[in-house]
Amino acid sequence: MKTNNMKKIMGEHINGKSLSDDQLDQLMSLQGIKKDATSTRSSVRYRWAASMVFVVTVLLTALYFNLSPNLSLDARIGAEVAKNHIKLKPLEVQSSDLAVVRKYFTELDFTPIESALIKPLDKTLLGGRYCSIQGVTAAQLRLKDNKTGQIQSLYETIYTPDVFKNLPKLEEGKAPITVYSGGLAVDIWVEKGILFALTRDVQ
Repeated sequence: MKTNNMKKIMGEHINGKSLSDDQLDQLMSLQGIKKDATSTRSSVRYRWAASMVFVVTVLLTALYFNLSPNLSLDARIGAEVAKNHIKLKPLEVQSSDLAVVRKYFTELDFTPIESALIKPLDKTLLGGRYCSIQGVTAAQLRLKDNKTGQIQSLYETIYTPDVFKNLPKLEEGKAPITVYSGGLAVDIWVEKGILFALTRDVQ
């Protein structure tokens, strides 16, 4: 059932469930409101209707996410990474030395590494900050492409098979998978037990 049709049905249902005068009087009595308070009666009706709208909104939201097809894992990662990159939140540690940046990430269960795919590229490390990917704590490293001036985000988190299953591993000879979100390309791969996600401008 489409969400729009569900909204229509629920809306008609609510409209048909207005409180009768007796029901309203009982509700007002429970709240200690006098029966002859006309303006208060209108206020009670309004509050009741607003509460019903809120409940239906929550139900429709839950229904939408339960009925709509789930995004693939790589699409979810790409969307999350692209959204965070676009915000470009302030760096928590600033240095072009990976060893210095590593020392900052004391709360991680892994050590950020330099990917074999990044190493040959002409990029400068600017620093990093804590973030997460699919609820798993991660390091967000900020890079600058020295040729184009493009600012990129490189996300690293520990590779957990039950969370990040079926993602390409370099050790198995597989190339990174690329997804698109928010006008950005996001390359995703697994290397040496670390999940990587690199943003880049769409060419």
